[in-house]
Amino acid sequence: MRNQMNWNSSDRRFRLPDDWEKRRAMVKARAHGRCEARIHAKDCDGIGTDCDHIVPGDNHSLDNLQWLSYACHKAKTARESAERNRRYKKLRSHPNERHPSLIGR
Repeated sequence: MRNQMNWNSSDRRFRLPDDWEKRRAMVKARAHGRCEARIHAKDCDGIGTDCDHIVPGDNHSLDNLQWLSYACHKAKTARESAERNRRYKKLRSHPNERHPSLIGR
């Protein structure tokens, strides 16, 4: 059984436009219900189930939405999360600095 995204701890649904269900239906119809992933997960069955933002964020235009299979959506979300974590880690890291008393020695 597929795990559902935990909407209980997310404010995401409150940031969706009022016509989200209509947009979602339009994206599904445009894709003919098939997965539109550019990079398919190895276990993609080709059947779309999830409306995904191509570029993460709050741009809900039809040009930024695609219809993905559960497997492809999960894989894309994992890639985006890993990339975001890499960026944050880089921002948090400090260059190796010598102790001030050791400078010039």
